Amino acid sequence: MSSGPEDRSVFVIEPDAVPPLSALRRWTARVLPLLGADHLWAVQLVVTELATNAHEHGAGPVTVTASADPFPCSALLEVHDDGGERPEPADSDPETPRGRGLVLVRDLSRIWGVRSAGPGKTVWARIDCGSGTIRPCTVRAEPIAMDPEPC
Repeated sequence: MSSGPEDRSVFVIEPDAVPPLSALRRWTARVLPLLGADHLWAVQLVVTELATNAHEHGAGPVTVTASADPFPCSALLEVHDDGGERPEPADSDPETPRGRGLVLVRDLSRIWGVRSAGPGKTVWARIDCGSGTIRPCTVRAEPIAMDPEPC
């Protein structure tokens, strides 16, 4: 884990490129190697949502930085783009196929926010260790049609 700003790593998504989200998730696992599976899952989901939002609604290249603090255990993600529009979470209609990314970021992060940074803005999120909400599923020999507690 990194312990300070000098240890941060950077991932850049060019404005005309298709966002390499699987590469971004692999990068996150590589630069934050000591995170547990539950924590890493939450961090990867948040970084994917923030980077996608910046790429689709921002301007210029998207720059992602990640760092982790061991005490108390948490990860900090920062996503910068040159656009000026500040993102806001919106509760979408269940029939709407998009628009839930920042709601996920809000729900998985201890705290998140937006700050002006030179040209553009940086959207950041701090995720505590153990904040993932997926619980382990029991592997069953046969599928159950109507599971009262699906995983």
